[in-house]
Amino acid sequence: MLQSLADQLAQCSSVKEKIEVLSNVLPVKDFLEKNPLLTSYIAKIFPEQELVIKAILAAGQGEKLFKSFTEDKVSLLLQQLSPVEKFYTSIGGIVGYQARMLELLAKAAVGGPGGLKSTYHAPEGIDLSEENLQVRKAIIDGIDTLPLLAEIYPLGGAADRLRLYDEKTGLPLPAARLPFLGKTLLEGLIADLQSREYLHYKIYGKQVTTPVAVMTSEEKNNHRHILDICEEANWFGRSSESFKFFCQPMVPTINREGEWHLQGPLQLLLKPGGHGVIWRLAREEGIFDWFFAAGRKKALVRQVNNPVANTDYGIIAFTGIGCAEDKRFGFASCPRQVKASEGINVLIETFMSPGYNYTLTNIEYCDFKKFGIVDQPEKPGSPYSKFPSNTNILFVDLEAVQGAITKCPIPGILVNLKKLTYRTQCGQKKEEEVARLESTMQNIADFFEETHESSLQNTGRQLKTYLTYNHRRKTISAAKREFTLGSSLLETPEGCFLDILKNNRDLLVDRCHMQVPVVSDPLHFFEKGPSFIFLYHPALGPLYSVIAQKIRGGRLHPESELQLQIAEVDIENLDLEGSLLIQAEAVMGHTEGQRLLYSERCGRCVLKNVTVRNKGIDHDMPNVYWRNEIARQEVCQIILRGMSEFYAENIVLSSDHFIEVPDGQRCIATEISGELHLTFEKIEIPSWHWDYQIDSRYALVLKTSHT
Repeated sequence: MLQSLADQLAQCSSVKEKIEVLSNVLPVKDFLEKNPLLTSYIAKIFPEQELVIKAILAAGQGEKLFKSFTEDKVSLLLQQLSPVEKFYTSIGGIVGYQARMLELLAKAAVGGPGGLKSTYHAPEGIDLSEENLQVRKAIIDGIDTLPLLAEIYPLGGAADRLRLYDEKTGLPLPAARLPFLGKTLLEGLIADLQSREYLHYKIYGKQVTTPVAVMTSEEKNNHRHILDICEEANWFGRSSESFKFFCQPMVPTINREGEWHLQGPLQLLLKPGGHGVIWRLAREEGIFDWFFAAGRKKALVRQVNNPVANTDYGIIAFTGIGCAEDKRFGFASCPRQVKASEGINVLIETFMSPGYNYTLTNIEYCDFKKFGIVDQPEKPGSPYSKFPSNTNILFVDLEAVQGAITKCPIPGILVNLKKLTYRTQCGQKKEEEVARLESTMQNIADFFEETHESSLQNTGRQLKTYLTYNHRRKTISAAKREFTLGSSLLETPEGCFLDILKNNRDLLVDRCHMQVPVVSDPLHFFEKGPSFIFLYHPALGPLYSVIAQKIRGGRLHPESELQLQIAEVDIENLDLEGSLLIQAEAVMGHTEGQRLLYSERCGRCVLKNVTVRNKGIDHDMPNVYWRNEIARQEVCQIILRGMSEFYAENIVLSSDHFIEVPDGQRCIATEISGELHLTFEKIEIPSWHWDYQIDSRYALVLKTSHT
């Protein structure tokens, strides 16, 4: 009955027509006859507001919402629900929202992409796990086509499982505010983007400023927090006009019986409606037009809670393939553990006489049973699933997505049912299963099906949608939930930190040929801390092949710490026991006003045959390593202001040192009779820089150029 009404409302062409339909619905007529105060209130308001009230009544929520009627509270309710009515108009507004929720909660939804004659294949991805000629070509294409690319960040999620709160106010915070490795997750996203722009500058000598669209929400004051992060960081040295923000609607939550949750009289418990709304909102808010006006044809989509996605060349090669081969949609994928709470990427093959339809898409883990997916290993005894993981790292062709929106404004609709603690109307804390209608942005891919006359034997590059396949640790390690003792490290900041250390050890050992301790197992990590720390600014590479030419040989002793917040280094045979922190104030260039200009006017450091010995990290202190909140007994710290340089060769840096090099100066460290001597000299231009060249086999070759 409710779904039939929703279908009728979805066909209406005006607000007036929808009101006429709802006014004749029996629950609406009966409620208004018994509540003259509400009837007289309706007579004074705009038609759009009348529509919302009558939709609430038709959805069966009148008794719950309007039994304690006051005009002020109803006005607030209308502000909250008017966007829901407007956004879900394609499925019948609030009535359609409620009907779809009840349908999904009753597990009455049937079918799915591909239909009954479909076969679900593990997609044949383009393998990026080894740096061969094909992959190097994709890397160069990714750097070269950066000016065609925009970036989209869906940052409006609730992130309830992180349990992140402001230490001063106690108020909940969004995931974008999570301090990870010394900066917020949002700052990490922008640093990753700028590292790729800087790499483009180093090769081609051109400044690229990628437009960034950010979808926020009102959950946990998310929208305001994200703006505050940008303003506090002076827009990361970018123009504020290079960002656009748009807010996703908050939707009512319901229980299994279909009743809406309240936190107070006429005060709904609202949650974000999922990131599948991103495409339609982007179109309505002019984001696509803004991208096109900036000359952007494609976009990379990243989520804020996956700090490892920019590791090495994964994203660069992924977008390089998409741009060079003019793909419509792409998934950056990796192995998925059996029984993990992760969606999968599948290739759906459907026989449609006289040919075959193919759809490369995503299926959420909660829908496996619905689609007949058996979560089994790829081969007996393997910990990994037959199907690869959906990581929500996406490549999109902007025009193609706009076309898909006309077919399906809200893709991947599903019900999200989870336990949530909230306050009731009486102010008491209550834990209950809470459901809301969500949607998934990646399922816009359902509408990129392609038809072929015969069954495809090799789909790796034949379709206009594609999937790349890379090492899991270099593709996804999410910070989604707070770690609790006895639970898995999967999807926690601690687990993500250990994955980053493993990646960084691989870099140092396999590519830079350094001696480095093995990464601590979780028990040792929690008891004694990490066996070593190596962290670096992504502009140092981000490609391992670049970093390996800047850092060559040497040794990190157990429990030592090396942090390089700098891009321009030449380090050879560093022997480190203790803590060495090198920080450039200007990592990637200089600023004019508040704008960052990529240039050679940045901090530089040369260490050749240097030994560092100090007491390093104080492991008796309550260090929070994944936040980069670390106490030290002794440390060698080098701070480079503006365009400055530090040079040291064949010396030992013992015990505590704090060395600060002013802008426009070069510091030369020497050792005389066992004592450190620092000599400062003025420089007008950098004394050296790295030249980046692309050889005939698409490898980046660095050479030192002296001036």
